[in-house]
Amino acid sequence: MSDSHHHPFATSTASNNRGNISIPRMAIFLVFLPSLLFNIAIMHGSLSKSDDEAVYLAYPILEYSPSHTNDNHHNPSTSTKLLPTAATHPRGPTPYNCGVVFFFHIPSTGGASISNWLREYANPSNGNITYYSTWGVSIGRDGKFRPNLQKIQDAFIDGMNDHVENLGANEWRSGQYHLVQPPLNSTEDLWYKWRATVEGQGCQMVNAIMLRDPLNHAMSLYKMLKRKNGTREEWMDHLEHPGGTGKWATILDFFLYNINGPTGRNPNNATKEEKARRGIELLQRHFDVVSLGDHTDFMNQVLNYTGWKHLDMPHTNVHKKPLTFTKEEVEKLYKLLVRNGDIDFMDAAKQRYSGHLSYLHV
Repeated sequence: MSDSHHHPFATSTASNNRGNISIPRMAIFLVFLPSLLFNIAIMHGSLSKSDDEAVYLAYPILEYSPSHTNDNHHNPSTSTKLLPTAATHPRGPTPYNCGVVFFFHIPSTGGASISNWLREYANPSNGNITYYSTWGVSIGRDGKFRPNLQKIQDAFIDGMNDHVENLGANEWRSGQYHLVQPPLNSTEDLWYKWRATVEGQGCQMVNAIMLRDPLNHAMSLYKMLKRKNGTREEWMDHLEHPGGTGKWATILDFFLYNINGPTGRNPNNATKEEKARRGIELLQRHFDVVSLGDHTDFMNQVLNYTGWKHLDMPHTNVHKKPLTFTKEEVEKLYKLLVRNGDIDFMDAAKQRYSGHLSYLHV
């Protein structure tokens, strides 16, 4: 299934008794139709005006003058950038002289292509840019969470602490956040510290993430279930409960909690509204590159910040076998993703970072 805004729901239809509706009744219905539609629109909105202000925090805008005026690879179509609110000081024009590109890799978002692309730059002929990544698998083929997951997290933190130190005046480095890493929701202080360390050396932290349509993402992850000794029922049942931990994570749950053991998902039973707001808050605070399923856009944004030479991004780790689902399974999964907060989170991200529905604003 390709990414789309339309989900394969069956549309219920009214009975074919329209001819029995009298003209007076129809006239009354038409009179009240505008009011009815207005009230439905009001009820459908998931955020009030005050809530909207709470979600969309004050976000600095950077005007910049790209240096590569004749190089299409380094110039995005816009002339402004949304800056993360965690930035400790104003930035100058791009590309920056030095820094760290840190990729937050959510499984099944095309992240393997991005991480392999970043590794290509470690080649001396491509820039000799040191790449850092250490991660583990949380669930074994026996279907059980593996022991010592905390040790993997601790090793990652120690390595990342070293990776952001002692940057040269014109040195770039890159790294990846992936499976069994410290949950962003509860270890936000690390992200503040890593950015402050890099910026304290006169360089720039460029945190980047790739997001994907929540339904397509969830369906794609079904291919992983057999590797975790899971059943088709287990694939969705954990989403029935706000704090249930399954063998895969949604876009929003991985972003907030990663997959770190039986108590790793939504440990405080947060509501979907709280989770979606927190997700948008963390995006705004910490991420410089937020791309929505567009690898070319991701690549161009990173190259604009860094000034690296252009390397084509490989398309890797592609699942080529068909995945088959019933209409009832797709409908149920979509409803569970709505209830989990993923749909609201992605809608807000699309509006914030890609101008989704901006043509409706007056």
